[in-house]
Amino acid sequence: MSDTVIDRVRVAAAHDGVAELVVVLRHGNGGLSEVALDHAGASALLRSAGVGSADELAGASWVLVRDALTESWNRN
Repeated sequence: MSDTVIDRVRVAAAHDGVAELVVVLRHGNGGLSEVALDHAGASALLRSAGVGSADELAGASWVLVRDALTESWNRN
């Protein structure tokens, strides 16, 4: 799992009409998976990655996504 990185991101509408950030993870075996982050999770991800734009996340470790999900979950 240590070879899993952020491949790309996109903004999507959540079921409640609020924007969310969809992060596409690329695994070492070439597989892809998607993780949706709410506003709190997206903000945590950008902050921990030290970037100002979601476009700058490509290549970052999936661990940042895991930590952002944890922070968002603990907030609620």
